[in-house]
Amino acid sequence: MPSIRVPVPSFIQRYVDRSYLDVSLIRLLPLTALMTFGVLAGLVFNTGVGHPYDKIIHIGFYALLTLSIHTLFGCRLRLSAAVAFSMGVGGEIVQAFVPHHEASMADAFANGIGVALVVAAIALLRSEEKQALKEAPVEIDYYSTMGLEPYRSRTSSPEAPSSRTSEK
Repeated sequence: MPSIRVPVPSFIQRYVDRSYLDVSLIRLLPLTALMTFGVLAGLVFNTGVGHPYDKIIHIGFYALLTLSIHTLFGCRLRLSAAVAFSMGVGGEIVQAFVPHHEASMADAFANGIGVALVVAAIALLRSEEKQALKEAPVEIDYYSTMGLEPYRSRTSSPEAPSSRTSEK
């Protein structure tokens, strides 16, 4: 897939992990679909979804939005979470001024839960990767447990090249 690499301005550089923004269809499409769904479902149409299911939609939408922002922009996790949460709070504020819609603290709380779920999942994956890299492989010395010593041939011993050059 073709992608366009756009350099990131220097004043934003300290907040992102890469020096470029990779704008490709595979990265842009999920975010565009989520934003379109959010605007249509949140502002244009009154979906009429009941109370418990409405919160599940909020949690899932903002979890996917946080993940999409983090993936597309390659920014730090805290920044993508802050942007997604502020978009949720901003959406609730806008709904307060749109007729036939109501702003709800419960919706804003559900948005925060969705953001927090993704942050927790990514943090857990990163900590597991760090722990796996930190642990050194355990060497098991079978020879010493049996009272034997390994046989070192001329090709496997580290002194072999120097002993050959000293013989000549």
